[in-house]
Amino acid sequence: MQIYIQVKQLGKRKASIEAQKFIIEDSLFTVYDLLYDIVTKQVDKFNHRAIGNIDDEPTLLNYLSLTQIENQSPSGKISFNLDYRQQKQDIQSAFDNVIMAFNDGLFRIFLNDNELSSLEEKIKLQENDKLTFIRLTMLSGRIW
Repeated sequence: MQIYIQVKQLGKRKASIEAQKFIIEDSLFTVYDLLYDIVTKQVDKFNHRAIGNIDDEPTLLNYLSLTQIENQSPSGKISFNLDYRQQKQDIQSAFDNVIMAFNDGLFRIFLNDNELSSLEEKIKLQENDKLTFIRLTMLSGRIW
């Protein structure tokens, strides 16, 4: 099933990441399952990315096409997406971090403008649903 995922940050008018297509399992029943599926796919994608090429094909010369530059422009950073350290991430620790951040209120999830407030909340995803993550940032400052 195809849904759209968008990430926003409070205080910004535009989304920091434009809505992106995301293929999701049809058997998701709770917010917990949804988060696990998203984290698993994103960590797998990160771990399978070779230096300069997501398709694991070696490249002789890295360059950015005009399309790649245009696609990266909305995020405010244009790069080769190189990972020189080639460190693989652990799915379980990444998922544990997401669950902790959700429980601590560091981000909110909305499914078609309805907030998903609990990990055990039942959800029914349909084709082309819009999932929005809103990152909440803590204000910091000095007392004097």
